[in-house]
Amino acid sequence: MATKPCPSRGAIVTYLNPDVMHPSVYVRGVVIGTHVVDPQTAHTWVPVIRSDGTMLVLDTANIIKVAASS
Repeated sequence: MATKPCPSRGAIVTYLNPDVMHPSVYVRGVVIGTHVVDPQTAHTWVPVIRSDGTMLVLDTANIIKVAASS
């Protein structure tokens, strides 16, 4: 499986919500740091902060759209 390009710090990302019980299928957040690569799966992960202030480390495979910060 090809790796996805990694969004840089400050990028606004729209991603598939990993919380299947949440009513929103797609969520937006801002990348707040540098990416890390899982050595066992080769998946790239980025830290993201959501509009409600929560932070998560997101697998870039779930990212649908990337927009530059304004």
